[in-house]
Order: sequence, then C-alpha cells, then structure tokens
Amino acid sequence: KRAAVLIVLFEKEGGVVHALLTKRSLDMNSHAGQIALPGGKLDALLDDGDDVECALREANEEIGLEREHVEVLTTLPPITSAGFISVRPVVCAVTDAERFSKMEWLRNEPAEVERTFSVRLDAFLKDDPERHTFNDHAWKNAPCAIRVHSFKVDEEEMVETRQKNGSRRNDNTNRSVGSEKHNKSSSSSSTNSSSNSSNNSRTSDCWGLTAAVLIETAKIVFDKEPEFERDCVEGASIWDLVPNKDGSGVELRPGVSKM
Repeated sequence: KRAAVLIVLFEKEGGVVHALLTKRSLDMNSHAGQIALPGGKLDALLDDGDDVECALREANEEIGLEREHVEVLTTLPPITSAGFISVRPVVCAVTDAERFSKMEWLRNEPAEVERTFSVRLDAFLKDDPERHTFNDHAWKNAPCAIRVHSFKVDEEEMVETRQKNGSRRNDNTNRSVGSEKHNKSSSSSSTNSSSNSSNNSRTSDCWGLTAAVLIETAKIVFDKEPEFERDCVEGASIWDLVPNKDGSGVELRPGVSKM
C-alpha cells in the first residue's frame, strides 16, 4: 500500500513562503472533512511505480494543478499513515508564478476536495500554545508511543474558477495569490470563499501526517529546528514507523530503536 502527496511551495507578499492545502470532501470514504495535502494512492497503470508521477497526477485530478506550474525539488522519506499506508511526500516549488497566481487552473474536484487554500509554512515551527498542541499515544499494534502534532492555521483564500482546464483566460483575473481584492462574482461562485476570508477569519486544524510532513518541510526550507520537541521522550518518531508485513499495524524501521 503506497501513496504520495504534493507539497506546493510559493511566495506571497513580502516573500512569505506558503504551502497549498485542501479540505477533503465530506463525501470521502476516509479522512472526510480533514485538512490534507493533494495526493493519493499509487495507480499501477498510470504511475508505473513512480511516487512523483503519482503526486503530480493526483494534484491535477483533485485541484487542476498542472505540472508545468511547478518544479519538483526533492522527495522526503516515506511516512506511514494511520491507515498503515506508506506515503511519499514530494516537495515542489511554483515556477510559472504568473499563471499560478491567476488561479484560472484551480478547479476543485467536488467528490474529493471541498476547498483549496494556502497557509504560512513557518507556522509549523512555532511553539504557540494557542495554536499548537500535541498528543503522545501508540497506534494500533505500534511498538511504542509517537507524538502527533496539531496546528490551528489561518487559511488564505485561493479562488476557484469553474471553467474546465482553464480554457478561457481573462486579464481581469490577474490577481496575486491570497489577494484581498477579489471581485464579488468570482468570490461568490467559489467553494473556497467565506464572508470574511480576506481577513484570514477562517482557521482550520491541521494535524497528524499532514502536520508532520509540513514540520519536516519547514525545517528544510528555513534550515532551523522547530521551537518545540518534535518527538516524545519515551517513544519514536513518526518517521521511524513502517507498516508491518500483514498491514495490520506498524513497526519500527529496521535499525531504529525506541528513544
């Protein structure tokens, strides 16, 4: 059981690095309504065992992101989900900033994605007791406890255009990502908008695997450790867990012992 997720990084006003996130549809069979990175399970026919291809394909299917908008920078080590799936994070950066910022490509697949938004990446390194919590516990059949982080993050709006494949271009839509100057007709037709979204009034809880991936990405991007202890004192890192052979739980990666 393998999957891949795409971490899309881009700069906003003042050079602030943001990451793209989605809220999963309430109709999904698993993790319904949760905050997630674009991605999904490998398809044997479409992906040919390639994690990067899987992440890019899934991002295109879920939100319409075209691969020419981004450049793949690196892949992180596999991380195991609570469903005992090995997930490969693929980190990329926006290269076609003009097309990306116009948002004409953004077309959420309603069966999978309720809305798409961005968050500050540095939020995942800060120890703010009002925004960051954690819980140490053992997963099913796990050999030890792991630390699961949760962050309350401010969503910054990204406007969805409902035109398939970005077929019609309109110079009036040339606005920066997260700009507070969206026209009313675009905002009202977007599944991502809220009455006060331009003021960052919408917050969401980002936790579990998604939070762990963004902590690790932020460590690399900013070349600094988080302000908090990432792992529990008597346990192991989530990055050291792998699915066991029969898929019924997790075990420690070979060569790794508990702290």
